Amino acid sequence: MKLNPLDFEELDRIRIRLIILGGVVILIFSLLASRLWYLQISQGEKYLEFSQGNRIRLVPEPALRGNIYDRNGVLLAENRPAYQLLLIREDTPNLETTLHKVSESLKISYSALQEKIDANQDLAQFRPIILEEDLEYEKAMHLETFQDDFPGVSVVVRPRRFYPQKNFASHLIGYVGIVQEDWSELPAEKRSSSQIVGHSGVELLENDHMIGLDGGRQAEVDHMGRELQVLGEPVPSVPGKNITLSLDVRLQKVATDAMKGESGAVIVMNPKTGGILALASFPDFDPNLFSGGIDPENWKRLLENPQHPMENKAIQGLYAPGSIFKVVTAYAGLEKGAITPETEYVCNGFFHVKGRSEPFKCWKETGHGRVKLHDAIKGSCNVFFYNTGMGAGVDELHKYASLFRLGKLTGVGLLNEKAGLIPSNSWKKRVFNEPWYGGETTSMSIGQGYIIVTPLQVINMINILANDGMWMPPRLFLEDEGTAPQQIPLNKEYLSLIRKGMVAVVNEAGGTARKVQFEEFTVAGKTATSQVISHKTRETLEEELEEEEKLKKEFQNHAWFVAFGPAEDPEISVIALVEHGGGGSRVAAPVVRKILSYYIDNIYKPKSKKTVQTNFESKNFKFRTRLQMAFN
Repeated sequence: MKLNPLDFEELDRIRIRLIILGGVVILIFSLLASRLWYLQISQGEKYLEFSQGNRIRLVPEPALRGNIYDRNGVLLAENRPAYQLLLIREDTPNLETTLHKVSESLKISYSALQEKIDANQDLAQFRPIILEEDLEYEKAMHLETFQDDFPGVSVVVRPRRFYPQKNFASHLIGYVGIVQEDWSELPAEKRSSSQIVGHSGVELLENDHMIGLDGGRQAEVDHMGRELQVLGEPVPSVPGKNITLSLDVRLQKVATDAMKGESGAVIVMNPKTGGILALASFPDFDPNLFSGGIDPENWKRLLENPQHPMENKAIQGLYAPGSIFKVVTAYAGLEKGAITPETEYVCNGFFHVKGRSEPFKCWKETGHGRVKLHDAIKGSCNVFFYNTGMGAGVDELHKYASLFRLGKLTGVGLLNEKAGLIPSNSWKKRVFNEPWYGGETTSMSIGQGYIIVTPLQVINMINILANDGMWMPPRLFLEDEGTAPQQIPLNKEYLSLIRKGMVAVVNEAGGTARKVQFEEFTVAGKTATSQVISHKTRETLEEELEEEEKLKKEFQNHAWFVAFGPAEDPEISVIALVEHGGGGSRVAAPVVRKILSYYIDNIYKPKSKKTVQTNFESKNFKFRTRLQMAFN
């Protein structure tokens, strides 16, 4: 058969097409081979790492934060298991569907879940997002049972700070919060106690000791994010240090019960050691609210409370000391030579200051008559101390108040302790550019005017007096009790005279706190009233009221009472400050009496015969046991 020339042309076209097609195929294969070489040879290690990153996860093992105990081993702060709901987007094929399942099954708002996702958009896909910090046990068990229905969602057990006594000693113990940074992004030395840090109280003060160091392990996971095997040796976590306070929960409880419904502060100490046996501020709060991050509603409620529950009134509340300051005035007068134990003044209820039309008044309108130092302290005679203070002068009052550690930080270590103020001539000139007036010395002599102190400062002053001038700084921790005493350069004879006057306050006829007297336990004490408004303002307001009406609570004076005993060998001191409570003998003294009564009956008398009894159950069993039991 003879071929047509046209057929030869068609064959040439086909041949060319085949050559071109072959070239294209060769080119494609060359490109594929080149890409394969690039991925597997040139960039092989990099992409192997990426691949392993998708299936190998760093699983932290949370360290346990140290527990907090009272001096008798009663548990005040511990760690409990919390079920944390996590989602890893990389392991979730259909995020929307999974979120709807979680919402329906666990009764969690879909919008709330979506907000958590949106807030973590910048987080790597393989990083876990916390959907719920403290999932209920039943919900956690449901998800564990039906795990396959929730791809990418898991429940892990994490330690959560727990305060078994709730509001009990909340200002002293403090609370914790959560570190905001992602755990995996923190330096290794800061990956501590599951991102938990102290924010106030002892939790903050001892944070560096109580935090532990988190451990962890590398684990291979499947497409659902479930662990298949552990790779290498796990790094164990290191628990934090346990802390033992000088606190005695028995006395703390009695103090709390005695102040029920009142606003203010109570402190109980051992003057010999400086140990704080009770420290309470009212109103208080539940530190458990903060453990997983406090919600806005509760935070707003605490902040807007007019009684300021977040303020530790024992160290942050500033008040005029009232008649308790007469201790300083008496001492300054003796040192200055303005008075002797035999100096006598006549109190007719009034004291006139040159250049002032209105007289200063004694609390006893009819006056105390002729009084010497002993009876002046016993009956808290204002006129006697007006005369004494004027004789000593403002700068002497300032000098000896400072020696008694008033107007100074106590060094107790708690956050935001306030120093208060002891005024002087130079202070007024510096602040107001005005001279000091004689009437201001008169006010200061009885603890009014510019002077402001904290309850801890006042009991600290009384401890110095009770210890014959030896100062034991306030101690929060059992191991620190009795360390570093300081001898204050004070005249012991004068201190003894003042102590005898304070004994008379409680134990002699005419004393202002006779209701605090006990048999076989001699109490020394001092009542005081801290003015909130001036006498003149008070009289004006009272004139405007109807007979059956009472002055509003916020205008009522603050009430003080401080005491120590046994007077001859003190081992306990107590102070109560009741805000807007009125007179110290009427409101504050009964609080102190309840505490002393419990102490005498349950600690002082039987301390060598009975073992320690408490109303609190210690719930400290091993956390790992709890973890093992968590899903049983």
